[in-house]
Amino acid sequence: MSQDDPAYWLRDMPHFGLAAFNPNPPAYKVWRNIKDYGAKGDGVTDDTIAINAAIREGNRCGPRACQSSTTSPAVIYFPAGTYIVSSSIIPYYMTQLIGNPNSPAVLKATPGFEGLGVIDADPYPDERQAWASINIFFRQIRNINIDLTAILPEKPATGLHWPTGQATSLQNVKIIMTPSATSQQQGLFIENGSGGFISDIEVTGGLYGLNIGNQQFTMRNIKVSNAIVGISQIWNWGWLYQGLTLSDCNIAFSMINGLSVNQTVGSVVIVDSSVTNCPVFVDMAWTPTAAPAAAGQLILENIDLSNVPIAVRGSNQTVLPGGSSTIRAWGQGRRYIPNGPEVWQGSLNPASRSGGLLKDRSFYSKAKPQYETLGIDQFISVRSQGAKGDGITDDTTSIKNAIKSAASSRKILFFDHGVYKVTDTIYVPPGSRMVGETYSVIMAAGTVWADKTNPVPVVQIGKPDETGSLEWSDMVVSTQGSTPGAKLIEWNLAATPGSGMWDVHTRIGGFQGTNLQVAQCPIHAPVSNACMAAYMSLHITKSGSNAYLENTWFWTADHDLDDWNSTRISVYTGRGLLVEGSNVWLYGTGVEHHSLYQFQFSGAKNIVAGFIQTETPYWQPVPDAKSQPYPVNPAINDPDYTGLCSTTNCDALGLRVINSESVLIYGAGLYSFFNNYSTKCSDKPEEGGKEDCQSRIFSIEGDSSDIVVYGLNTIGSQSMVTVDGVDKAKWEDNVSVFPNTIAHFAHGM
Repeated sequence: MSQDDPAYWLRDMPHFGLAAFNPNPPAYKVWRNIKDYGAKGDGVTDDTIAINAAIREGNRCGPRACQSSTTSPAVIYFPAGTYIVSSSIIPYYMTQLIGNPNSPAVLKATPGFEGLGVIDADPYPDERQAWASINIFFRQIRNINIDLTAILPEKPATGLHWPTGQATSLQNVKIIMTPSATSQQQGLFIENGSGGFISDIEVTGGLYGLNIGNQQFTMRNIKVSNAIVGISQIWNWGWLYQGLTLSDCNIAFSMINGLSVNQTVGSVVIVDSSVTNCPVFVDMAWTPTAAPAAAGQLILENIDLSNVPIAVRGSNQTVLPGGSSTIRAWGQGRRYIPNGPEVWQGSLNPASRSGGLLKDRSFYSKAKPQYETLGIDQFISVRSQGAKGDGITDDTTSIKNAIKSAASSRKILFFDHGVYKVTDTIYVPPGSRMVGETYSVIMAAGTVWADKTNPVPVVQIGKPDETGSLEWSDMVVSTQGSTPGAKLIEWNLAATPGSGMWDVHTRIGGFQGTNLQVAQCPIHAPVSNACMAAYMSLHITKSGSNAYLENTWFWTADHDLDDWNSTRISVYTGRGLLVEGSNVWLYGTGVEHHSLYQFQFSGAKNIVAGFIQTETPYWQPVPDAKSQPYPVNPAINDPDYTGLCSTTNCDALGLRVINSESVLIYGAGLYSFFNNYSTKCSDKPEEGGKEDCQSRIFSIEGDSSDIVVYGLNTIGSQSMVTVDGVDKAKWEDNVSVFPNTIAHFAHGM
């Protein structure tokens, strides 16, 4: 332990992490301290080789070595210090780079630095990237500073290159560049990928603080100062920015991207943010006649301006004056309130926010706990309590005892990396705090979950009518083999505010140990009970409340992560995320490939969500949503698809809102790409497609009121919104950059 590295429980804990399905688990190291590989951190020595050696060790999934892998995870720890780097640090697949939150490590680029980014998370060995960025899952960077100030500002340089997919995150990252009117540098660069989550980052200086494009993203608590352009949105389908703090930039936010012909930005939602000392807040290219017709859509809500002369500029003209004021709500694009489309630009009535979801005027948010002030005496290792995590041993009793012991002693239960096989429900009592190590897995197996009509929780958070707190982070819940009655997570807790799940995911099938891979569940095969893997991913029950979910991905595998060719598979799960409770925050939540629905809010109240993302199953409509393998359960208001399907297309809904009140959605991507594994249905008309993968994808039903959606994006569905069986928005009226987009939809206001 370095005297220069302050105490930090994660560093100081004994490290028992086990890569259960690695070819050589006893020898493989999950935890790696870069100083054990020769890094000095003295601000003088070039530590590039040592850091990359720590990442590479153990025949891991490196650039072009494989496309994805779950069998070689690694936590790379950076003690406090300044690490000189002369070329890129390249995280391999399923890698976490973690510094000490009490004194974050600094990666300082040399004046002659060579590489795309100081950290390059998807390099270009040639004209193609090392990994397909839409399939890069399960990685993190946190508590690290990147310093480019030794590089002349006129020389192009990038702090962090981060093209990425789901279940990834950046947290507590700072990027420092020299402020200069001639800068050619960028702090964060993202040019492609399939969604993600970023929070609590700070960037200073540069040509671009953030220069970013991806399908969809949620970014929360982002600070940019002294850049020429604070945030440059290169392209997107849809994006949510929550809690931006932009200051002393020439342009705070640009949606133009060197526009020559067509817009490349689909939709942007910015809420609960502040802009200070910037001549222009938003620079954009939208006009009522711009192409594509439904691109460039923008929503601003609760934005504080201070010394910002122009709030919105278009075609070098002031569209919305600024000054020192608050933008309550303003937008442009297509809207349905609830009928349309109306092409509009101007102010709008802000969404009615429930006080229980707020802190002051803004929506409540909470960073993922890192417990940086606590010592190791406040933690209990689950492996020290007898759990093996080897993917073979039944760890049910050991985990139950460990959770009970930790909760009763008010300590935090640490799940050393491993795959913890359980054969009965794991009950988590109020007051519990649990944290994993690079996505530790709880895997349900056995006959308890054999009945698809009798669901049994795998992880049960509280019991009905129980109250109290919960914090849970950095873990995965999964199943092994045939478990059609498995409800992976059940939240019953009437929780105290601040309780929640951060980077907790369900990953069903498609990786080593699940027995739900290419060999067992090939595509185009008849539905097999052996490949029926879960009743539901997450259920927030009627008794559940104050559930805070941040960066959670509930995924039924569509392909095999441990297959070199990422071969597609057919795994069957019933339902995605069902919310019946109240006061629920869903930030950066994705739900994919469940057969009945992805999101359902049923009898729910006071929901704020954004950016939510869904995909329907690739195998539908063979069988379709009516005849899919899981029987409809009226007790939880399952859709029976009466009136929701055409004669030829009947796929699972992306989002269903039934008899719910005050549902506010700040960005949604509801996607249907496949019809029995063919993408022809989602091709654009110029490519021969008809947007007819399914007839409907978003349904509002019953006595539902106060439903607002900003930045609705759909793909492959003929109707974008359906209310009580009546289609309200056609895709062909809202053609955007690739999806079809509506800036503002409101119902029951």
